[in-house]
Amino acid sequence: MSSFLRKLNKLFARVPATTSAVAPAEELEVDDATFHDYSFLIGSVFSYFNDLPAASKRKFVTRVYQFKNQKRFHFIGLEKNDDTAILVSSSAVQVTFGLKNYQLSYFKDIYILADAYHMDSDNELYIGHVAPDGIYLSWKHFLYGYSYKEKPDNINVAVHEMAHALLHNNFFAQYGADMHFRLNYEKFSTSTGQILADVITKKRSYLRSYAFSNMHEFWAVSVEAFFEHPKGLKENMPDLYEALCRVLNQDPGTSAKLIGQDVKAA
Repeated sequence: MSSFLRKLNKLFARVPATTSAVAPAEELEVDDATFHDYSFLIGSVFSYFNDLPAASKRKFVTRVYQFKNQKRFHFIGLEKNDDTAILVSSSAVQVTFGLKNYQLSYFKDIYILADAYHMDSDNELYIGHVAPDGIYLSWKHFLYGYSYKEKPDNINVAVHEMAHALLHNNFFAQYGADMHFRLNYEKFSTSTGQILADVITKKRSYLRSYAFSNMHEFWAVSVEAFFEHPKGLKENMPDLYEALCRVLNQDPGTSAKLIGQDVKAA
């Protein structure tokens, strides 16, 4: 995996690091029929969506609809399926829901593979990765991430890879940056030193060990835990949880999800 990460960093290093914020596309609400169809499908998989107040559900579906229509979906080992594209788009919107620029506009292509896969001559199996040419996900492992787990394992490949994509979109792309995310991520990245020191001292962590491969993986694994088991992360690593709330402008442990939203007003 370390060799793959080195190759990935080199690939992204070729992309100009200058970014500029652009206004997000106007969010035109979907019609009632589309809202009903999308809501039924998304709600059958995403407990996150089911917890949202009514007004936020409308916003979520609108964003999923727009996100899906701005991407090219490639199916490898799978038949082309619009429902699959909708669900993958929903995973991206879940991660970016608290941000104005939510579309990960740098990435035009999303590749959905039937199962784990090899890359080039690498013998290691992957269930997802992000590269300059697109976002890659194993559909089998996507479904596992959103399946019911009696004991949460904080593993969700879609959330993990969308977290990577969000980071790359804001620090490697030439446009589409979200300034709220950028400013707060920079604070996040400089405030995690004590968290890492505590892990080294205690030799254990609520996060799985892969989080400590490098800062990029620490970010992605933390976001997984943030959405998979917010209560557990908040209880075990409250400072990290609060930092993620600020960066993503969300608190998934609440019904409103979005920070500052009044559930009763919806």
